[in-house]
Amino acid sequence: MNPFTNRSLLCLAALLCLFSPGADTALATEDAQQPWFFSAQPFGMLSMPELVKAPSPDKKMFLKITTGYQYDSNAILNAEGSPIPPDIGKKGDSRFVLNLSGSYVPLKGPLGDVTLNYAFFQSQHAELDDFNLTQNLAELAGRYRLNEHVTLRYSTAVHHLLLGSKLFDYAVMTGPSIIITEGKGHNTAIDLRYRSTEYRNVSIFKNNADRTGSNYSGAITHNMALSPSALVRVGYTADVDEARSPLWDGTGHKVNIESSFILPRDTLLDLYGEYYRKDYDGLYKSIGGQRADNSWSAVVTLTTYFDEKYGVSLRALYNRNISNVPSFDISRVITGILFDVRF
Repeated sequence: MNPFTNRSLLCLAALLCLFSPGADTALATEDAQQPWFFSAQPFGMLSMPELVKAPSPDKKMFLKITTGYQYDSNAILNAEGSPIPPDIGKKGDSRFVLNLSGSYVPLKGPLGDVTLNYAFFQSQHAELDDFNLTQNLAELAGRYRLNEHVTLRYSTAVHHLLLGSKLFDYAVMTGPSIIITEGKGHNTAIDLRYRSTEYRNVSIFKNNADRTGSNYSGAITHNMALSPSALVRVGYTADVDEARSPLWDGTGHKVNIESSFILPRDTLLDLYGEYYRKDYDGLYKSIGGQRADNSWSAVVTLTTYFDEKYGVSLRALYNRNISNVPSFDISRVITGILFDVRF
């Protein structure tokens, strides 16, 4: 599912597009006077589009700290869309969130670079302590420019997630990307990813380990700078899951569109919408057939920056997952206020 929500509804296509090569998109790259660019990195269960000053060419390190308050109308779904046990009902809760994200460029040349990325995410619920999340993500990525229009990128990322104080899953993701620059503010990214994930049985999710397996995905994203202050992204992703239990095997198709606008006073408005269809292979006795999900998501974020380093964001997310299996037929609303500082 995308940079701003996930398949667990907070970060659509979480980890699939982790540190995506299309994540840093310059607006009006042919205009040397344009100092701003958009950057969206789906770290943890929290992601913020950000409006940042382009760093100086010799800058090797970047650090962002984000913290804030959120209210989730269906907080127990944080555990990556796991089915809800029948004795656990819908529960809303507020939470404090902390997100640290940074990057370091140890090698950089005229034709490419090597980058180390790291992110830490922590949530602290007011009531549902068993659903506190602690996530660490680390990535090693390299880029090489073949010519003025084509850049190759390869990355490998490691993910580790605790639910409460117990290990929920860990994963390794790897794959290549091709970034094609067409000029006049247009570029296209093609991503291929393989992910191997080990899930553990925890808390009320006693069959979580059945999801252990592999995911294969391919995505194409086109970025269009309509003006120095307006960017539109459209994308399509297909993915296949092969899990320990056939109930989690399946094929998904996602389409998404995102619009970002630079408003007066260094303010960013970001609008995101997505449709994700997934058909599962396993047979559910409760319905006498195969599970099929249709997921609709929308995210609106308004961010204002101060002194080029400090920002405050208002965000609202809505997700509706329509499923023929009742335990997966859910809706969710997340609202919050987030503060960040960049170094």
